[in-house]
Amino acid sequence: MEDVLRGPTPPPGVPVPFVGRDLEVEALAARLNRWSEPGTSDENPKAVVLHGPAGVGKSALAAALVERLGLRHAHWLSLGDRARAEPTLLRLLAEHRAPRRPVVEAALTADRTGDEREFARELRDQCQEHIQGSVLVLDGVHPALGAELLEVLHQGTNLVIITSRQKARWADLGVYLHRVRPLGARDAVQLAQGVAAARWAGFSPNPEHRRLVSAARGLPLWSRVAGAVLAGLEGTTPVPVKGPGELLTLATDLLDPAVADMLLRLAAQEEGGAPFTALTVEALLPEDADPSDVPHILSSLRSYDLLLEPRDGHLVLPSPVAAAALLRMPQTDRALLTARVQAAVEKAATHSALGVARLLDGREVPGGTWETRLTPGELAEHVDEFMGLLDRHRYLLGDRHDLADSLATLLAVRGDAHRLVALHRASRDLTRRRLSLLHRALGTPQTFRSGQVEETPQQAVLRRADALYRSGELSRTLETLDSAPETHAADSAWLSMIRGATLCDQGRPLAAETELEEAAETYRLTSCVRGRGWALLHHARASLLMSRVNEADHLLGRATQALRTSGDIRGLNWAATERIRLLLLRGEAEAALIAAQRALTAHEQAEDVRGMGWTCHLLGLGHARLGHTADARVALLASADHFRTCDDQLGAAWTRHRLALLTPDQWQVPELRSTAAEFTELGCDLGQAWSLLECALRTGPSPHEPDRALAKTLFTTLDDQGGLAWAHAVRAQRLLPDKVTTLADLTRNLSQVIHGRERLVEDIRTFWRTTSEGSRPAIPFHARDTVAVSDPRGGHKPLAKYLTTGAPSPTAPRCRTRLTLLDDSPATHATARILLRVTPEAGHPWASSHDDRPWLTVVALPLTPASVEPPTALLRASPHEVHGAEFALTAHRSGIHVIRFTIALERTGTVLQQVETELEILDTDHPADLAAPHATSLRGR
Repeated sequence: MEDVLRGPTPPPGVPVPFVGRDLEVEALAARLNRWSEPGTSDENPKAVVLHGPAGVGKSALAAALVERLGLRHAHWLSLGDRARAEPTLLRLLAEHRAPRRPVVEAALTADRTGDEREFARELRDQCQEHIQGSVLVLDGVHPALGAELLEVLHQGTNLVIITSRQKARWADLGVYLHRVRPLGARDAVQLAQGVAAARWAGFSPNPEHRRLVSAARGLPLWSRVAGAVLAGLEGTTPVPVKGPGELLTLATDLLDPAVADMLLRLAAQEEGGAPFTALTVEALLPEDADPSDVPHILSSLRSYDLLLEPRDGHLVLPSPVAAAALLRMPQTDRALLTARVQAAVEKAATHSALGVARLLDGREVPGGTWETRLTPGELAEHVDEFMGLLDRHRYLLGDRHDLADSLATLLAVRGDAHRLVALHRASRDLTRRRLSLLHRALGTPQTFRSGQVEETPQQAVLRRADALYRSGELSRTLETLDSAPETHAADSAWLSMIRGATLCDQGRPLAAETELEEAAETYRLTSCVRGRGWALLHHARASLLMSRVNEADHLLGRATQALRTSGDIRGLNWAATERIRLLLLRGEAEAALIAAQRALTAHEQAEDVRGMGWTCHLLGLGHARLGHTADARVALLASADHFRTCDDQLGAAWTRHRLALLTPDQWQVPELRSTAAEFTELGCDLGQAWSLLECALRTGPSPHEPDRALAKTLFTTLDDQGGLAWAHAVRAQRLLPDKVTTLADLTRNLSQVIHGRERLVEDIRTFWRTTSEGSRPAIPFHARDTVAVSDPRGGHKPLAKYLTTGAPSPTAPRCRTRLTLLDDSPATHATARILLRVTPEAGHPWASSHDDRPWLTVVALPLTPASVEPPTALLRASPHEVHGAEFALTAHRSGIHVIRFTIALERTGTVLQQVETELEILDTDHPADLAAPHATSLRGR
């Protein structure tokens, strides 16, 4: 997933047509190229200021210059009179992918000590180290701000292009000044006529046009408006106008009244020229207006060049247009309109940000559930504009808190430490908690306390539990969670999720599954998409621990979708790490190594040290699976370094355990005993049991076998039948040849309903064969990756509330999967539409209760060269087509194609049924005998 906040903001496109500036662009480009030649860096300023009046085309000239020089990765920052140096530099650090932790620690240290000088020094040092060799375009900069920025950015090899309305004071800063002059009369007319011709096919040049264009006074902005007016008049002779104000009047007379009214409302925003979105326009509509009118309003304003769109979705009302529009109003009316507009923008921005924050943390918002038109990804694209609102508007404390905290939540989830620090230093106590949480997510050993963090008692307990869990202290985590007071739904889900994750790490996947299902459901009810994604991710871990490979694959897919929707990049990286476990469990070690390298790179980019540690750990397991012992040791040693950095004691203990098995014999037992003690202290029964069992395998026989006996007790406590089987195998190996034991004796008590039973039996058979041959046996590395618990859903137990397994009696009501082909004769590279319905029979509970019908998910997987869209869909059990799910199949070759549909409960991920259907795809448009889908195999639960 691309992180839009960790890369350069691209420059706007060059206006079309672009007239009268070609020679100017070439001259500036030649000068800048000379500066970049070797031996000239000391004598040239490397900073250019394009200055001139508003509307003269400074920004367009800068964009053209960047394009002419081929500077694809230029950083374009649109700044206004209220912009400040510190947030601007922090944003540039984010766009240059500077490390996050130093600036976060500096900000929290400044909070704790009150010494701002240390933060200023760290900021300067970070900028001078990481902002090098860059092209920076600072659009709309006042000399005072420019002086602060150039003091930092003017060093080294940066090229800085600045646009400014002022000329004074720039010369003292050692920059090259270039005055941007108005266009000549001929160029202005040519520009206006080019705009008119592009908008009206019947346009033809006329000498009368010169009189209208002269009102633009050579300013390209107004020349373009004049051209749009010429097109709008469609051949009618324009009335004489004398200046830009009258030219704007002429343009607005051609607009619908609603569009002209919106122009005034947009102009009344406190700072003209600040970017906004279509949602801003919707927020400013009168109460009786229809939101569906917004596209028409925007289209009309753009058609007269009164509104610009420098980037997709980013709209700008040029400040000269805003100023001219407001001058047409009486001062009193202007003040009243400005107050109403600012209140409306403030309310809409806070509403949107709160709605996004609810998706991320499940918070309760005023008035109940708030729907938001913005996704987390869309808010991230516009977060700089939202942060600018905090500077431009004088918020009441409550609204300011809501907006600042919502933006801080988004930035913390996205891992944008630099913008979060900028927001924190502007709002202080309002965002300190989010900054501390991000600091911990970056792998800080202990929570960084920077003064009092405002949080409820419940949040304080959960924060402590989360910190303990990340450090691997499982027993203390559960003790802390048990002391948590009653809390609201979102915190309750967080509590269940941490408890489930902790139980999973202890080796209790069934208990973990119950907690995680509850957490996922609570998150669903509170519309917390991100929380649900994390709950599903941990649920997938529990499924992997129980060897439920297909279920884990399905859960990981749903978790990935939720985390992508919420824009949680670190969460997506962890989902990628869990896929490594999945591949290893499937025996696809080569693919696991490739996936591990990708996931490791992603964690490194996110600076997630703990994620790097566990990914390196799994990378080591992949190498060990392939017999690459040296590579496995290298990966595990790197893992140990990462765990030491982030103080993940559980990860460190498992890494020591694995490394001990790869060390020479004389060092194994002492190291394994040490790790067993470490696991005991942390509360990880699974790690303790395996360390003790490995010790028992390597030590001589003794009457009581304390290591093996304690390991057996721990495996019994965990209900780990696989661990118990291995404990029996170790005991039998130590008794040879005194007591004859057969393979059947070792596996007799294994339940038939544990996942991975066949592999376990085969591993024990290999172990026993090695023992019988007199060689030294070894328990496979992967044996400790799973817990073989009896599946309560196995055998003939119900898998879901209304579904039974096996062959039900003829009278038992069931649900049937029905597939309908919606196209007569599907052909190659054409779309064939298939409708899938789950139809309950009469007497089935889903047939009579509308409220009790759960949501079902359907995953479509083509097993032949074809593609299916969408890959997943939601439906409800019903005979009606409207409640079904429609899929579009595009075949890449003719012949028989097979599609597998997997139907599961959306709430729990429980797979209810799999249907495979065959569909004949023709290479012509002629009908065939076989076109409709029909079942080739059916597996129901």
